[in-house]
Amino acid sequence: MKRLCLLLATSLLGSTARAQDIEKPKPAGAVHHQVFSVPLAVADQIAISARDFATFRDPQWSVLTLAQIGAGTADAVTSLNYMRTCHNCIEIGPSRLFVGKHPDAHKFYTAGTIEITVQAVAAHYFRTHGPTRKWYWRALWAAPQSLSLYEHARAAQKNAALE
Repeated sequence: MKRLCLLLATSLLGSTARAQDIEKPKPAGAVHHQVFSVPLAVADQIAISARDFATFRDPQWSVLTLAQIGAGTADAVTSLNYMRTCHNCIEIGPSRLFVGKHPDAHKFYTAGTIEITVQAVAAHYFRTHGPTRKWYWRALWAAPQSLSLYEHARAAQKNAALE
């Protein structure tokens, strides 16, 4: 009987002792950091990509990005020239969602800047953080930029032939 009373008293005292424990609140900086951690990481990656592009640290990625910028610019210029000569013509394809039926130069350049920036930063991230020693990764990081480069070059050639 004494053992049972001792066991009950120990369990009652143990639970009341835990009830007296106070949890410390987390500092506000931790919650603030969690909310902004993803946007800050994206901003850091954009800054790293811009630094590597400006200093030409990764020549393959920089040349691919320059080629993509050139093809996008050629596509925008030829599209604008064609739209000026043909007033009844409208923009077709997926770009119509972003630039509208009758786009102006600022719509083309804004959409192109966003597209190329997102693809270039993603390719730079995949190139530096991916499994670079794997055989498939050596070409896989360049796939989105290469496809965009091809599509812009093909569209620029088609627009130039229509003029």
